Amino acid sequence: MKGSFSKPVRMVMVTNIPAPYRLPVYALLAQESDIDLHVIYCSGREPDREWDLEQAQFAHTYLNQSFVRFRGRFIHVNHDVWSVLLSLKPDIVVTTGFNPTHLMAYAWTRVHGARHVAMTDGTFESELKLTTLHRRIRRHVYKHTAAFIGASDGAMRLYGSYGIDAGNTFRSHLCADNARFFNAEPQEKRYDFIFCGRFEAIKNPFFALNVARDVARKLGRRVSIVFVGSGGLENDIRAYAKTVEAEVETAFSGFAKQEALPAWYGASRIFLFPTQWDPWGVVANEACAAGVPVFVSDVAGSAGELVRDGENGFVMQLDFERWVDAAIKLLTDDALYAAMSARGRELVGEYNYDNAALGIAQAVRHADRAFLPWSTYKSKAHPKVAIIQRRMTQYRLPLFNLMREKLDAAGVELIVVSGDPLPSEKLKADTGELPWGTHVPCRYWLKGKLCWQNAMPVALNANLVVVTQENKLLFNYVRPLLKKDRKWAFWGHGRNFQSTSPNSVSERFKRWLSRHVDWWFAYTELSRDAVVESGFPRERITVLNNAIDTAELAQQIESINPAEAEQIRRDFGIGPGPIGLSLASLHADKRLDFLIDAAHRIRAQVPDFQLVIVGDGPQRDLVRKAVKKAGGWIHWLGTQTGRDKARVLSMSRLMLNPGMVGLSVVDSLVAGVPMVTTAYPHHSPEIAYLHSGQNGLMTDDDVESFVAGVVRLLKASNELERLQAGCRESAPAYTIEKMAAHFCNGILDCLSAEEKETPRSRTSRKTAASERV
Repeated sequence: MKGSFSKPVRMVMVTNIPAPYRLPVYALLAQESDIDLHVIYCSGREPDREWDLEQAQFAHTYLNQSFVRFRGRFIHVNHDVWSVLLSLKPDIVVTTGFNPTHLMAYAWTRVHGARHVAMTDGTFESELKLTTLHRRIRRHVYKHTAAFIGASDGAMRLYGSYGIDAGNTFRSHLCADNARFFNAEPQEKRYDFIFCGRFEAIKNPFFALNVARDVARKLGRRVSIVFVGSGGLENDIRAYAKTVEAEVETAFSGFAKQEALPAWYGASRIFLFPTQWDPWGVVANEACAAGVPVFVSDVAGSAGELVRDGENGFVMQLDFERWVDAAIKLLTDDALYAAMSARGRELVGEYNYDNAALGIAQAVRHADRAFLPWSTYKSKAHPKVAIIQRRMTQYRLPLFNLMREKLDAAGVELIVVSGDPLPSEKLKADTGELPWGTHVPCRYWLKGKLCWQNAMPVALNANLVVVTQENKLLFNYVRPLLKKDRKWAFWGHGRNFQSTSPNSVSERFKRWLSRHVDWWFAYTELSRDAVVESGFPRERITVLNNAIDTAELAQQIESINPAEAEQIRRDFGIGPGPIGLSLASLHADKRLDFLIDAAHRIRAQVPDFQLVIVGDGPQRDLVRKAVKKAGGWIHWLGTQTGRDKARVLSMSRLMLNPGMVGLSVVDSLVAGVPMVTTAYPHHSPEIAYLHSGQNGLMTDDDVESFVAGVVRLLKASNELERLQAGCRESAPAYTIEKMAAHFCNGILDCLSAEEKETPRSRTSRKTAASERV
């Protein structure tokens, strides 16, 4: 296998501010070898934040600060996000909200064909009061989003409420620096309670102070509480604290840096988190990591998930009496306190930076590989190759499965599209189903002479589109509608080997069209020669050596002993003489009338000769009549697959096909059963595998010559044995494994190749060369 694609996907995270609990996550994400991270911040720090920010260990950009304050929130409107994205040219953009800046970043992905990933700390409950307009905006964005990241179970419920498939959602917990708390020095428990957060109404600090007051009254002793943080309500809280100082000793730490937090939590017995609304609450993580039981209101995102009622704290509605009773219970039961403290440390363990970074990385990788019908995104880290098949046949399934495995190992995603067979093709009973493939229906006109298969959604996602070379496939003509950087390749015979008019308008058009692709996947060397003759560069052609999966067939034939072969004869009523096997679809190109006529003539010279026909198709009635007329030496077995096919091959002396030879020649080589055919002018390209006199026999194109060749081989055992040995020597060159390897290597070559040179590019190149001179 040739080289692989290992370029990192360019990812940009557009977020409001550099929150300290996310900085380590981004630093870890930046270390992923397949992700090139850049973070865009709408603001350096909002005015009500006093975080002490560490030096970022990843690429980042601060936009020109521009926001409006509305109902206590900051609405970021950074118009320069567009120009920054243009300079970064990301493959994937992650937005963490729905501020105008986030929506502009989302719009950029739609205009420039990048993938969008939505990320939220919000929950289903936190967004219940959104307006209809807000919901409509979210529905529109989510409709064109490749992956979804949430911090909690509530976020997963939120995405589910919009109909998002769970397979497209990923979890990135909000978390604290657990190690800092786990490794902190033990502290004397100086405070009964701790409140940590911004001093604003939604955080409910007065509720916490009132809980402490009522606990003191019920316990009959003075209790203590420490307020860690700052905010607009600080003076009001201090004033109120003085009114209850006889019952509550209140301390204020002011804003505390991250490294100081473990000491404050460690000095406290119970963390009060009576928020009126909070998507999560990283302060709960900090308390759990410090071994401090948490009392949390049921509207916080961490409630019921990180903080579990009765395990590491209590989840309650904002009911003073319940909070007070729970506090008294915990303050007076040392065993319960110790159990909750230990359980908190245990539960918070999985809420760590590594897991948070992994969740984002998984979402980005999923988005990069996702098939999205509306997308025009082309991944440079994981290129996509789309192979369009009008119909799927059974013998192609192993090829595509092998190719998918090989290309995935090379960092390339394979998408296989298949449609529907014509009614006449259904009679062949050879339709296959690829479980991981994509079905795009076919519409036929003019009795199958024209076919429309709208694979455009797939083509929009692909770096390379491979289509079969057939004039009737109208989708082959949509290439001008695609961006020029999407490569287009033909897979086919090179010309119509069955055409009786090689210079007809349709054939001349096919030759012209053959030159207007970026790459060619030729069935065989004969196909390659035909494409070269049309004027296409030889160096842009990959010879596949079209094949089928023969490994299992070879094993099955090897395992069949003479006794089983004789039993097959008895099962089908086949006489004891040498068998000539016709293994082919029953249609006109196989020249069944020629075969039946020749069989009667062979029988006249080899009296015990048996003709066995395996296959199905529109000319089955012709075969039925021949069987009836022969009276017992012509046998039609219908379609045979798997071991049944191997059993028939194992008892046959020769394969007979006076008409069009295709992939059945591979069966001949693997089974060691030489094929006899004629110099029929319309063979498929696989006829290149048959070397007359070495591994098979090609006679003149008349019944007499064909019969003479067959009879000679049936009577001359030395010559037959030599051809049988030649079959076995040739077989290893034409395997499905080698075909898959050729195909995958050709795909990698095509993806790596420079754009096809055009007359205009040649002129530009010459001009540039003259300027250099």
